[in-house]
Amino acid sequence: MNEDLIISLAIDRPKRERFREAMLHPRKRIKILDSLNHNPPLDARRTTWFSSFKNIVESINVNPHFEVYLLSSDEKLDGQIMTFEEAIKQVPFHGWGTIIGISPDLAIYYGETGEKSAIIKRK
Repeated sequence: MNEDLIISLAIDRPKRERFREAMLHPRKRIKILDSLNHNPPLDARRTTWFSSFKNIVESINVNPHFEVYLLSSDEKLDGQIMTFEEAIKQVPFHGWGTIIGISPDLAIYYGETGEKSAIIKRK
């Protein structure tokens, strides 16, 4: 899993190229990733909202040792590769808007402080 695959899956089509371009520049990257906190530019066709992050984790079947890729407004998490088990612990602990890329067809969104959570899935 990599950044481009997450963007292709999760980000709304009209905003993808702008998102990709911003990711290449450190200052723009910080600004565009900040949009994951409150108004994420997620592809509505692929996004299913849940009442809690915990409900999402319980509803999908992912091997806890499977490696995932993180896009995050938290600089400590952004660009990190870690196990799914570690990601679902670290993301809420840090509390910033984050997309956990599981596969080219599946990702999880965690909004700042867990205010919004979603599964992003290619249908």
